[in-house]
Amino acid sequence: MSGETFDESVLGVVTLRQQGNSPFQSALLHDYDMVVLMLHDELEKERIIRHTIAGEMRTQTLHVGFQALERAVSAGDNNELVTSLLKGEVVWDPQGMLEGLRRTILQFDQPLRERVLFMEFARFLHMYVKSKRYIAAGCIMDAYNCILISLYHWARIEVSEGGRFPEPAVWDQLKSQNTAVYKLYEELTISTETLEQRVQLVLLACEFAIMSKMADCCIILLTILDSRKEPWSIEELLKSPGLSHLEAEMPLVLSRLVSRSLIREITSWADANAVGGHAIRYTI
Repeated sequence: MSGETFDESVLGVVTLRQQGNSPFQSALLHDYDMVVLMLHDELEKERIIRHTIAGEMRTQTLHVGFQALERAVSAGDNNELVTSLLKGEVVWDPQGMLEGLRRTILQFDQPLRERVLFMEFARFLHMYVKSKRYIAAGCIMDAYNCILISLYHWARIEVSEGGRFPEPAVWDQLKSQNTAVYKLYEELTISTETLEQRVQLVLLACEFAIMSKMADCCIILLTILDSRKEPWSIEELLKSPGLSHLEAEMPLVLSRLVSRSLIREITSWADANAVGGHAIRYTI
């Protein structure tokens, strides 16, 4: 490891070890004694993985670009990297970048909280809509799976609204808050009612939550839309920081915001490269 830490591209190193009988440990430690997270300024690939063994010590080393780690923090799409950063030991951080990112997560102030809330809301809405379509088609198990994932994102919203960064073991984190979403999770998973009845009950609760949380969770998007007089195309919005990983979810979010009169649709003639018809843009 020491040879690699002095590579000019290495910004920092975090090591994560097995911690006895700790209640939750990263899945990256499964079958390994230690995980080494190597942060680079840039990488050709998003992640490079190496496995080594020295004596009886088995090590999994992950080489990750710093931007990928930042994205994992704000997008919540790679909890294991975030766990390594928060729970591991920083052994090389000459520029203080890792400690700075740790402080940002632990303090969980704006703009990180706004980005997390919007990401989780968009995924919450997306999985709710998928579940609703499955239940209408009579695909009960698929509807159940989607609404369970939707509840997971709702739980992450609740933790974020409480001022804490949502961790991988979010249900354990949420349990102490005694919120309605935790009770819905129990109702969905252990109730004696039929599976379809349970899914329908949670769908109703999700619909109400989506309406009540929409404005607060979409502040980052509303701020971007209000940042200039000209309306925005969806392509432009998806290039904005904090929104670029929501290609599947963004159309649903924009549609719901329009239906709730929180934003407006503006139509104009499509440019020469478009398929035809009117282009739709969005503004406050």
